[in-house]
Amino acid sequence: MGRLDERVAVITGAGRGLGRGMAIAFGEEGATVAVNYRQSATGARETVEAIRKAGGRAEAFQADVSRPADVERLMAEVLQRFGRIDVLVNNAGSVSASPLVEMPIEMWDEAFAVHVRAMFLCCRAALPAMLRRRYGKIVNLGGSFGISGAEKFVHLSAAKAATIGFTRALAREVGPEGVYVNCIAPAMIRSDTTDRLSAEYLESLRQRYPLRKLGEMRDVNATAIFLASADSDFFTGQTLAPAGGEVMV
Repeated sequence: MGRLDERVAVITGAGRGLGRGMAIAFGEEGATVAVNYRQSATGARETVEAIRKAGGRAEAFQADVSRPADVERLMAEVLQRFGRIDVLVNNAGSVSASPLVEMPIEMWDEAFAVHVRAMFLCCRAALPAMLRRRYGKIVNLGGSFGISGAEKFVHLSAAKAATIGFTRALAREVGPEGVYVNCIAPAMIRSDTTDRLSAEYLESLRQRYPLRKLGEMRDVNATAIFLASADSDFFTGQTLAPAGGEVMV
């Protein structure tokens, strides 16, 4: 018996990277997974196939979660197909880097659109169904940058700090209605998206972490499953950091 049996989970940005890893792990724990993607239909299809191969249930849903109409359609389609939304994982994101004095305004705006605006839109659209049933688990993907800050990542550090503040405020607002809201703030996690980074940069990060190792997908998966399951029923407004000691909260 899985810890997420009979639960319907929407995971944004699940066509690759951390989103794909969490979606597959959720499926293995018994969840029905709505795999959201923006552009990569192929990646989403691969995620769905991996879940189904492991005996789980999943379908892909296209939506740009920074667009209100897309988000409303996404949640409506999930509700029509599966009847409810028990878990929402706000994972969609992007990575870019620039010194602040050289940063294009478009880079700053994109960081907040993808990380903060999308989270707001998805929560706003999914919450009515959760509030009607007086139950729901929302898991927001932040990052260690939102706690420690990082040079050349001022935009992402600010967006991830906003994620943590959003999580705390919404947890207070909807907690009395049976909805839990928590945040995961990982440090660098090995995935297909880290392949673009140089070995030298990854080694410099490894040396900076007290545990002297980078995170693995399973570290985030385990944290997400905990926060999505009944195991975390006395946790809300919290930020859990699988970060190798880079940040300590």
